[in-house]
Amino acid sequence: MLKNASRRLRWLLAVTLAAMLCVSVALAINIGAVNINPRIIFEIIVNRVTNTQLFEPFWKSSQESIVWNLRFPKVLVAGCCGAGLTLAGIFMQALTKNPLADPYILGISSGASTGAVLSLLVGSLPVIGRLPLHTGAFFGALFTAMLVFVFGGNTIRSGTTRLVLVGMAVSAMFTALTDLIIFVTPDSKKVTSAMFWMTGSFAGVAWTDVAPAMIALAVGILVAVAIRREMDALLMGEQMARNYGVNVTLIKIVLIVTSTLLTAVMVSMSGIIGFVGLVIPHVTRQLMGANHGRMLPIALLIGTIFMIWADVIARVCVAPEELPVGVITAICGAPFFLAMLRKSRYSFGK
Repeated sequence: MLKNASRRLRWLLAVTLAAMLCVSVALAINIGAVNINPRIIFEIIVNRVTNTQLFEPFWKSSQESIVWNLRFPKVLVAGCCGAGLTLAGIFMQALTKNPLADPYILGISSGASTGAVLSLLVGSLPVIGRLPLHTGAFFGALFTAMLVFVFGGNTIRSGTTRLVLVGMAVSAMFTALTDLIIFVTPDSKKVTSAMFWMTGSFAGVAWTDVAPAMIALAVGILVAVAIRREMDALLMGEQMARNYGVNVTLIKIVLIVTSTLLTAVMVSMSGIIGFVGLVIPHVTRQLMGANHGRMLPIALLIGTIFMIWADVIARVCVAPEELPVGVITAICGAPFFLAMLRKSRYSFGK
């Protein structure tokens, strides 16, 4: 649609999405079981960020706690996870040259869920049972990635088909292991908590999660900007990329390591959230074309906005209870993606 649009029009779209993101953040902090005046929200955040009393605090302490300790960090982490999973999907699609690839193609999410479930349900173990949920998920994801790379053999220097197949096998193995752990655990409350996390949730997010999420996203964005032209060349085929002087082996290593770490960090905070890394890059390429310099900022903005509103819907649609965010992303993403597949055959294009 905008593949051949002028640079000014693309900038206008980016600015519009950035404005929509700001409005989405403000509304997401405001919407909830407790309604808080937007002016109060703004003044609380300004006072906290500047660490001063620039505005006279006439609001209740409970309102400040809801805004600063509950909603604001959750919105920030949700936005980072949306952008991070989108970016991981872009990396995976460039690596495999498969527009239907997503961040979970290497089984990273299955390993993360196993690590999280172990930390939740197996409290008697001397090490893993005492790890926080996020830490267990993170190490589970990294361990899975190492297994995939070890059994993937020489896939760094050759094609990626074997890497994908190994990832599918490892994913199936860890999914079965997770189900087994849940099945043999007698504590029903812990099982419920694990199942809720596995379907994706930002319910337990705190300020301690904000910095890791932002750092991981910043690293991913810097890498994407640095190798955007190399990823463009990689989409045309490895031999063609080599003819253009691209070090294909190095770019593959960078893509694998960055997407693994990015997905591990985001999944360790959000749980298993599907379709974001699959649908958002797909939609953006349909809109902007396959050129990474054009589509990256638009994809990141769309992914951030989408995840923020998915969290808002999950928070309010069955209030005072909270749905898993993964339920919302699946309900929204799966039909939309199927409709796009039915509408046209998709492939990478300029």
